[in-house]
Amino acid sequence: MIREWTSFFVAVFSLIYIYELSLFASGAKDSALTLMRNPGIIAFNVIALLFTLYHAFTWFYLIGKVQPIKIGKTTSKPWQALLLNIVLLLIISYAVIQILILR
Repeated sequence: MIREWTSFFVAVFSLIYIYELSLFASGAKDSALTLMRNPGIIAFNVIALLFTLYHAFTWFYLIGKVQPIKIGKTTSKPWQALLLNIVLLLIISYAVIQILILR
């Protein structure tokens, strides 16, 4: 049940992000930057990040339960899917950050 409530924070974060993008697109960069520097928005972003990570990690674990991989006589465990997906998430995140920094 907790996992499903985390989707609320993801949705609200998405709405705030879309609003910030619309401010940038309309040329109101100062307003967008002021909104991004607001301590309440910063705190909400941190909370939303934690809930999003919780949501992602529980989803990664469920993948291993729903679709275990059979290799020979052994079957993968849910924690193995969780570990593999976390490693992939870190690699992809690092690659995206490197691409954005080089621009």
